[in-house]
Amino acid sequence: MTIRTITLITSLLFAISTHSQPALPDTLQNDIEFCETDSIHNTEEELSSDSLQSNDETFYHNIWNSTQIRYPLTTLPPKDELVTIRLTEAYDKPFVIPVIGPVISKFGHRGRRMHTGTDIRLNAGDTVRCAFDGKVRLAKRFSGYGNLVLVRHSNGLETIYAHLQSISVNINDTIKAGDVIGLGGRTGRATCNHLHFETRLFGEPFDSNKYIDFKLCALRSNHIYYKNKQFEIDPQNFNKKEPIETKMIVAANQSIPTIAANVNTKVKSSKHVIRKGDTLSVIARKYNTSVKQLCAANNITAQKTLKIGSVLRLN
Repeated sequence: MTIRTITLITSLLFAISTHSQPALPDTLQNDIEFCETDSIHNTEEELSSDSLQSNDETFYHNIWNSTQIRYPLTTLPPKDELVTIRLTEAYDKPFVIPVIGPVISKFGHRGRRMHTGTDIRLNAGDTVRCAFDGKVRLAKRFSGYGNLVLVRHSNGLETIYAHLQSISVNINDTIKAGDVIGLGGRTGRATCNHLHFETRLFGEPFDSNKYIDFKLCALRSNHIYYKNKQFEIDPQNFNKKEPIETKMIVAANQSIPTIAANVNTKVKSSKHVIRKGDTLSVIARKYNTSVKQLCAANNITAQKTLKIGSVLRLN
């Protein structure tokens, strides 16, 4: 009886031990998964909300400034390097025109000053929408811009919406194309109700009309190409030389009367914008006049220092 009892007890203990072992891995696995989940959440909470959110951090080197439009850059693309910017991805919302209205002022020079955006006419209180998916870097009153919103996009571009009557977003908000930025107005340096829309890359503004057809409210292309501080939607355009308006091209077989006609046409010009390398004698020869006549027309002396960008009357 003693041997049978011992055998029975041993078998019973072995069965209990074998039956209880599978529960241990399940308990351990649940503990690990729970800890990993907590760790991920903690990491996300510890990330700075003011850090760069960009697919290509080399564009801005983790610079995320919530006070200024421009900021120092340590590196720009090397000379002659072609940079391709894709405006929208398959997972993005489609492009949305910020506001529908006539363009009243384009990008470019206004006399001696540079107009860095495209002005679109609107009525006070009209809704202004974000053009692309992005994250708000600035949302504040900013000097001549008035109430301004600046959005950083994942491809490195930044868009600016200025002269707003009111702002509807906050710094670090993640927004989608078509989301309301604010209401249109004429805050800041503005003579009428309009939206100043601006596009920047590497901190530098460029003509939004390069890639947006404001009449059709659509993109001209889904790509922008950058090289040597120039922007194009066709990379072949980088090889095209800009025409020199003031250069007189004389063919080898051109007759003297034709040359005289070209010279006479230039004399009819009423003013000249001073450029680098200009002197009174150079300008006089160019327009078939004399230094004395130029001095008399502008009430200056022959020793006058010419400032680049200033206007000189020719007669």
